[in-house]
Amino acid sequence: MSKLEQLKAGLIDQVAHFEKESKDHKNLHRRLRCLVFGMAAISTVLGSIALSFPKLQKPMNLAIVLVSASGGVITSYEGLRKPAELWIHERTTYYALKDLAREVEYYISGGAPDTKVIDGYFERFQATLGSSGEKWIRQIQPVKTPVPVVAPQPTAPRPLGSDKPAAEA
Repeated sequence: MSKLEQLKAGLIDQVAHFEKESKDHKNLHRRLRCLVFGMAAISTVLGSIALSFPKLQKPMNLAIVLVSASGGVITSYEGLRKPAELWIHERTTYYALKDLAREVEYYISGGAPDTKVIDGYFERFQATLGSSGEKWIRQIQPVKTPVPVVAPQPTAPRPLGSDKPAAEA
């Protein structure tokens, strides 16, 4: 397999991978959001039922707690998985790889490709994948900036009941 064939195969494979993953994360994000919205709506309806029918107040209140807790669990799961961020990240990488694949196809349509140019495209391909991974790591592990510690400034002692330092009193 030539360098060009390996580059094209790698691009096709990674474009397909990022397209599938971004679609999966988009769908997961939308499903989780819809579930949370549904839980909020159900909780509101249950609250209305509890107010309208005093005999059902205890079971409805329990149902409200269960639905609200379920919504919290779903929201927490979404926070851990970060499907919205993954979807955007993968979609950005997908489009960068599609652009590179289109550029390679355009270049090779002009005739016999030069090995050095193919090597350059491969380096860009690797750099795109590498920067994608680095960007995701930075997103999930943000750098914490240290908070500067300011030493308190010494002040002159004040006599009791006075707003002025002892030297001025």
